[in-house]
Amino acid sequence: MNSSSITPIITLEDARAEAEPWPTQRPLACPPPPTLDLEKAIPPGLAPFREFCAAVAQGLQVPPDAVPPLALALASIGTARALEVELSPQWRETVNLWVCVLMDSAQKKSAILNLLKRPLQEWQKRKHAYLAHPLAAYDEKRNGLTSQLASKRDKQKSATGHDLTKAQDEAREIRAKLENMPELFTPSLIADDITPEGLRRDLVINGEKVAFVTAESDADQLLGKRYGSGAPNLNLILKTKGGDSATTSRASGLRCHLEGPLTCAALIVQMTAVKEVLRDPYANGRGLVARYLLLALAHPSDFVENVKPAQVPPHLLDWWDTHFRRLLDLPWPGSVILTADGPARCEQGPRVLRLTPEADELFTDLRIELNRRKKEDGDLYDIREFVAKFAGEVARIAAILHALQADEGELIPAETMRAACAWAPFLLEHYKNALGEAAEGDDMKLARRLLAHVKRKQLAELDDRDALRLFPHDSKLTMEELKPALDLLIDYDWLRKLPDPPKNPGRPLSQGYAVNPAALA
Repeated sequence: MNSSSITPIITLEDARAEAEPWPTQRPLACPPPPTLDLEKAIPPGLAPFREFCAAVAQGLQVPPDAVPPLALALASIGTARALEVELSPQWRETVNLWVCVLMDSAQKKSAILNLLKRPLQEWQKRKHAYLAHPLAAYDEKRNGLTSQLASKRDKQKSATGHDLTKAQDEAREIRAKLENMPELFTPSLIADDITPEGLRRDLVINGEKVAFVTAESDADQLLGKRYGSGAPNLNLILKTKGGDSATTSRASGLRCHLEGPLTCAALIVQMTAVKEVLRDPYANGRGLVARYLLLALAHPSDFVENVKPAQVPPHLLDWWDTHFRRLLDLPWPGSVILTADGPARCEQGPRVLRLTPEADELFTDLRIELNRRKKEDGDLYDIREFVAKFAGEVARIAAILHALQADEGELIPAETMRAACAWAPFLLEHYKNALGEAAEGDDMKLARRLLAHVKRKQLAELDDRDALRLFPHDSKLTMEELKPALDLLIDYDWLRKLPDPPKNPGRPLSQGYAVNPAALA
């Protein structure tokens, strides 16, 4: 018989697909945010920084977009309180960043931070060594005055007349000297605990700035909960983003006044660690979440790890070390410096950066666009609280990029502002994605994993048991837990139920599903 005369077998699903064409499937998640174009986001004068970020990502085999924002957040430890950027006569921004990168487990989060923060750790060691002897002599002199004051107070108890007056005068002189000799400490700019008590102490020690740098965090730390009470305490934390003055009382009764405290944050944690914060109505109502630059990153599905990647070239590590430590050396009010008379608090105010007319025009265009897009009919309306602060974040990025170029000038040029503005679409979309990930349930995540397995194996049909077998390493997964994920795939038109098969007395029925051909294309 001629093979061309054979009638092809038409399955029930084929007939149904012809009679009822598949609808267009809906995506199971937001489209991936754009990647950061380093050619545009790093100004020409910072070509070594661009090469450094790319080399770190390649050397550690991590998502390329994780490195630049964390590097800028760490660099802002140097610019915080040392620099400000003036955007109008009534508008100045501090130059510090709060960056939180969200990544899955086993993605070398600690390795990224350890490499990037190494110059800061070395700077602190050298600073401690440099100040150790002068501070020891300073403390000895201060302790001597404290002892003298105690002695004069003892004399006042039994003295009378002229002797009492003399003892009181001498005590006043000693107190005046002590008031000009506050307690001084070598800086310890990194903290991994952000409870209000610890934060206040570190701010006092460091001249009112500290950085929260960690690859391990949880909701309690980010919400400022303490003493196991479960009560969030965000007051001081929130003030340290913009440098608002804060006066707090301690348990001892002493009052502590902070003139312009600033914190920086370079966090790289798992989504599960901060999901509670992103959903927390108190954190959102107080504006904590909207102060962070959030990035939800993951390896692409087709990522193949190079087990022997090229190491970061030494000259690029040296560049980062030199320029990062140069920023850390910038004087800031309250930092401990050595004068001709010994250690003292720096009284120099922050250096003020301004925009050139061309840079100001670019910045104004960005603000106009943001204002348009955050209106009720705009695509950024749902994150309008974040967008309201976002122009200031772009200005901070511009100031950090300017400072990294070793340019002592006070004017930020157009090319640097243009680079900072190139971060905008990247950061805005990542913020939306991060909030979407936080709101997403476990069923949706499981549905996405199931669909990925179906695509990889090119399955045109499967049943319940087939679906469960696609997760061989998840022995605890049950059909009851998998069923909602299958239902979601049906709702989103990736699957549809097949007719029930004939009953088999010896085996329970297993629901069959047809796969949308679009998943196999």
